[in-house]
Amino acid sequence: MVDQDWDIILIGSGQNNFALGTYMGLAGLKTVICESRLENGGRLFSEEITIPGYWHNMLAYFQDKRDISPVWQELDWDEGHHAEFVSPPVISSLLLSDDQSVSHHQSVDSTVQSIAKFSLKDAKSWREAHNKYNNLIRNYLIPYYYQPPATNGPLTKILESDPAATDFKRLSVMTPKRIVNELFENEAVRTLVLSQMAIPRGVGIDYEGAGVEVLTMIAGDERPELARGGSHSIAQVLQRAYVRNGGQIRAMHHVEKILVKNGRAVGVRLRDGREWNASLGVVSNTDPYSTFIDMIDEDKLPKEFVEKVRGIKPDEFSYFQVHLALKAPVRYALHEANDHAVHQAMNVNIGPQRPSDLEEMWEEIRAGEFPSHACFHISCPTQFDHLQAPSGKHTASLFMPVPFALNGKKPEEWVKLKNGFMEKVLKEWRKYATNLTEENILMKVALDPFHLAGRWQNMRQGSVWVARKISSQMGEKRPIPELAQYRTPIEGLYQVGVATHPADAVIAGSGRNAWQIIKEDMKLEIRRPVARIR
Repeated sequence: MVDQDWDIILIGSGQNNFALGTYMGLAGLKTVICESRLENGGRLFSEEITIPGYWHNMLAYFQDKRDISPVWQELDWDEGHHAEFVSPPVISSLLLSDDQSVSHHQSVDSTVQSIAKFSLKDAKSWREAHNKYNNLIRNYLIPYYYQPPATNGPLTKILESDPAATDFKRLSVMTPKRIVNELFENEAVRTLVLSQMAIPRGVGIDYEGAGVEVLTMIAGDERPELARGGSHSIAQVLQRAYVRNGGQIRAMHHVEKILVKNGRAVGVRLRDGREWNASLGVVSNTDPYSTFIDMIDEDKLPKEFVEKVRGIKPDEFSYFQVHLALKAPVRYALHEANDHAVHQAMNVNIGPQRPSDLEEMWEEIRAGEFPSHACFHISCPTQFDHLQAPSGKHTASLFMPVPFALNGKKPEEWVKLKNGFMEKVLKEWRKYATNLTEENILMKVALDPFHLAGRWQNMRQGSVWVARKISSQMGEKRPIPELAQYRTPIEGLYQVGVATHPADAVIAGSGRNAWQIIKEDMKLEIRRPVARIR
């Protein structure tokens, strides 16, 4: 009976519900998070999947924009709840087959110097684009991510008052491929940018409206960081803040149904049959399909709305992963000899040599084929954070975009195919990694899209971003207009998560934005300061 009555019930222990729940706790509400799995944090998850003591980040492996995030500042996640980060000086290095490389640094000057080895014109273009659009990224675009989407308002005035606004809007609605063709002449430079579109940004190189991802990469002053101890340590910070401010968590409590009475969400039914009451409302951090098709009886919703939810397009791709426990860190000796930045890179990209390679990769993915023109995204976090492996030992993780279901096969057939694909991946990886020998590899594990979809149930069809990041499903239309303001057709029921604006990775944007809406709907206000751990 202790758990029966709450003000708000939050479904899912992802970053957005932790943020939202903490704001609610500061407003004096009694909240509980119901999580189906034993682990909290959603995709902020690290696991010892190879050997005990070797931690591997399964999905999100870095944090970005923490220094300017209002959520981190307002909820005191840094100072009050013991977050520690390390910042690699190089964001990503693209390795080329002639032992050369081009790198995207945290420093604009260093990035420009790297590009200048290939094209002085492109180096100048990169700097000019950064200087031209940096103000708009920082003062318009990033604040836009941290508020409910709107077509007008104060941020629009900031956009319109900037002399670069016309070009910014023109380029933003382009495809990534088209914008890099306009800005750069060299194929290696174009490939450096385009190779970072699918992972980590979640967009195809031919997605209309995804040009804004290119502008953000160039002009956004991105500061990706690794959480010391792995991504799960970020989840621990969020969890501590939530609990210290009055929130409750119930792991392994699967919500089977959202209870609706007289058009209002009044609680939930758990898988074991227990029913919990929510006097003010329910918030779902799972995917919209699970929320509205699986958890709510169809007769409680407008038919047109249900059809729109069914019509939400998932990602065209999922992830194939290879995780290694290593005696020594991965070395790319020939490339490192020519460019020390490779040794300092948080992420190393291998595979594409020119944009056409990425075009062929997308054709293969859309045809349901395991890509022969692959793009590997490789991280060796223990080079920067020794807490993620035993002393003197290391881990490495490879991510690559692949189709959820291979042509002519059921998704579950990944289980018997994944180890063969892993060996093919390692063979290609070894063409660049000079010490990736069987002697150096202590243990290797492959993870496939079918596994990811089962492990994270809101990743339907292995869709990492849940709703495809195309122009018809972004901003005030994400994932459909009826959900864009986090409200739903059922009073007191709200939707958050990566399927909603701003399609965030590790910034808890939708959690904060939903708080703005819920605070207005329920006439709430912050009553006390953030609780700090002593």
